[in-house]
Amino acid sequence: MMRSLVAAAVWLIVAAAFNGALSHRLSLGWVQPDFLLVVAVALSMRGTTNRAAWTGFVAGMFHSALWNEKMMALTISRMFACIASVHFFRAFPVSGAGAAAVVTGAATLVAGILYLFLGLPTNLVQWLVETFGGILYNAALAVPVYVLQERMASRRPTTSL
Repeated sequence: MMRSLVAAAVWLIVAAAFNGALSHRLSLGWVQPDFLLVVAVALSMRGTTNRAAWTGFVAGMFHSALWNEKMMALTISRMFACIASVHFFRAFPVSGAGAAAVVTGAATLVAGILYLFLGLPTNLVQWLVETFGGILYNAALAVPVYVLQERMASRRPTTSL
């Protein structure tokens, strides 16, 4: 249990570092990758609702620390996006990188809609472009994250009692 919490914390810290250092450089117009949301969804979708809520909470706190604004909107939107990802992923008949991409896109939409009502963006057109472009960008990023997490999980030693 402790090992999985440490691994999740490392994933989120690395994602926060990528968000802070690379998201502006990898932007396409107004659309920026959201490494924190992608990783939070990837960590959440195979877990429980409670763990997803905590993962989303931590990701939202990291987001608000990076942007230094709208803590409540970012935290709540990330929490519910991660909770939704658990249910979206369970709805898929076959799990895999494609399912992870669709789930991440759907979770990005949930986070964007919640942020619209809680964070009240100043420019609605910019919000639309960021949200719908982010769905595609984050879905594409979800594939390598999912594959990497699967490889890392398969290399973990199993303990038998």
